[in-house]
Amino acid sequence: MPVQIGPRPASLDGCFQTWSEHDAASVIRSDMDMGGYTKVRRRTTEPVLQVEAGVTLPATLYEDFKTWFRVNSGSGVFPTRVKRPDGREIVMRFAAPPVFEWPEANRDVFHAAVTLEQMPAWSTL
Repeated sequence: MPVQIGPRPASLDGCFQTWSEHDAASVIRSDMDMGGYTKVRRRTTEPVLQVEAGVTLPATLYEDFKTWFRVNSGSGVFPTRVKRPDGREIVMRFAAPPVFEWPEANRDVFHAAVTLEQMPAWSTL
């Protein structure tokens, strides 16, 4: 079944200025009542990529960014195309609502901090 990809507004290039990635934990650890050891089992066999990213944009793009998350991506239901800082376009979804900050010194820009995730099957889209 094909994956529905939420379109990115044409006014946004999808590139983030900051990017910190890691694999999600793929094991479950349980302390055993007896024996004093920890039982470990895999929750999944393929890693889920998680990213903390951010971008500073002109204030005129604020509504477009909110529309990208709320409407086009269904508040994180549908994956969308984003760009890493190196310019490579990949498919990810918003794992949480964006956090918006408006610097006091310059109300002409805003900063959006996002949490993204990529399922293993999306790495080839």
